[in-house]
Amino acid sequence: MKTPFTLAIALLTVAAAQDTGLYAPAPPANSAFVRVLNTPAATVGTKAITAEKGAASAYIVIPQGDVTAKLGTVSGKIKVEAGNFYSVFVQGGKLIALADDGAENRAKAMLIIYNLSKTASVDLKTADGKTTVITGVKPGTSGSRAVNGITVTLAAFNGTKTLGALKEMKLERGNAYAIVVTDIGVTVTQSSTK
Repeated sequence: MKTPFTLAIALLTVAAAQDTGLYAPAPPANSAFVRVLNTPAATVGTKAITAEKGAASAYIVIPQGDVTAKLGTVSGKIKVEAGNFYSVFVQGGKLIALADDGAENRAKAMLIIYNLSKTASVDLKTADGKTTVITGVKPGTSGSRAVNGITVTLAAFNGTKTLGALKEMKLERGNAYAIVVTDIGVTVTQSSTK
């Protein structure tokens, strides 16, 4: 005859086994998260990763430390620290790795804009140009801001000149969005990890 304690242990074991399929396993404690921008063929560490033209890939999990990255024909070493998120891209023939700001407030949506263009300064505004969201993003850098969940049309500007619009973006609380500005346009990708 089973005692209540034995029965409780058996039920907990069954419940734990069922939970295994519900959630992805947690990454190892020394993991960093890396994605590439505007790169159809890349390798970070030993992992192949791609991003459509002008877009951002999903983040991949890699061990912290010095990592070799190859984006197209450009390669080099990047240093990544555990728990941090990085975006890697090529600008002016050089490999650049930027640490991304984290979403500290789950009640907000995080916007990160990357200037991969030759434009000296990029601002992210509402499409009518009346409300500035992020200002002064220089080539090879990024800017970020947490905003309320909203559906809005945003545009990248150089002064008063529109570089490209992102129509009817549905910004959801707790999500992050990568906006990539290149010399041929502007794209947005919802951030994810694989």
